[in-house]
Amino acid sequence: MVMVSTVTAQQQGMTPCQTSFLQSINTCFQNSQLLFDNFVWLFTNGTNGQAPDNADTMKTNACAKQEPLVQCGVEFMRTLINSTSCAATQTQQDQRPLIDRQFRSLFGSLDEMCAHPCRRTLTEDLRQCYVDANLDPTLFLSNSTMGRGAIIGTTADQADTYCKNKDSLVTCMKQKRDDCPESPMILRAIGLDIESMDKGVGVLCAHPDVYLNGIDCFAEPTDAVVSCQQTMNKKTMELMMTAQQEKLSEDDFFNRFCDVRLEHISCDLEAWIKKNNKSCSKAVIGLRTELECGLLPDNCGATHKQTIDEVCHPGNFETDLRPSGASSASATLTVLLVSVLVTSLH
Repeated sequence: MVMVSTVTAQQQGMTPCQTSFLQSINTCFQNSQLLFDNFVWLFTNGTNGQAPDNADTMKTNACAKQEPLVQCGVEFMRTLINSTSCAATQTQQDQRPLIDRQFRSLFGSLDEMCAHPCRRTLTEDLRQCYVDANLDPTLFLSNSTMGRGAIIGTTADQADTYCKNKDSLVTCMKQKRDDCPESPMILRAIGLDIESMDKGVGVLCAHPDVYLNGIDCFAEPTDAVVSCQQTMNKKTMELMMTAQQEKLSEDDFFNRFCDVRLEHISCDLEAWIKKNNKSCSKAVIGLRTELECGLLPDNCGATHKQTIDEVCHPGNFETDLRPSGASSASATLTVLLVSVLVTSLH
């Protein structure tokens, strides 16, 4: 990261774009009654900038003002990116990639410095909930089961064990989430909504026969299925970056996230329906439809009611084709859930 004081930058003959970039950063810090050169010193391990009187106090003050600092940064970056001073000319290369990298490096370092310790531990804490519930911890968001295999097993016994212990598992996961102030951001990143997961598990645990009949259907995703998943992953990651850079509110984030999820549901279901496999019956696809609709965050109901009423109409679940008297103790949340729930771990 190239980060020096504005005066030094001018003396070193930086371009007008880079000088404006550093001047704008200085202004953001000054508006928050902070000294940017203190952070230059910190982030360059004392090789540039000015040492603060007290590094711990400086960090505390900066973290308390992190949100206005980032907002200020986003605003001036929008202006710079669109300015002619940063665009390519006959005598100058395009400066926008450079200042973008510097911006991300600086504010990424600030974000990391201000991170709550649970940001680094929550995922493992959630995995430990499987151990505490007497379940295999490798089943939690397992990459090896992405779109195929089984997240909790493929037999009635394995399914029975999971469904008997799911309540204690979910209780543990909710407690870990609630104890971590940064859990919304972390759960977004791993594509996990615990309430939606709980509802999805309930759907499958109530209809084990239909699920088990569909194992072969979902064991091998088609190219179309993979394409739907990749598109959702890409859009989710882009939204995550936007949410972090622009500090989107929860309402704004979920409004956009619901667009992505509903688009994926339609794409995914259509792809599975077209798969040439006798196990992809109407009853099986209907159960998957109910599962995917159940995995939608509750926030989507308020902003996307019309679309949800169409995609998730009870008639699309094909419940009349399901065997009656299904026992809730013998279902499983295998490939059907993992290919929906785990959205972006790579």
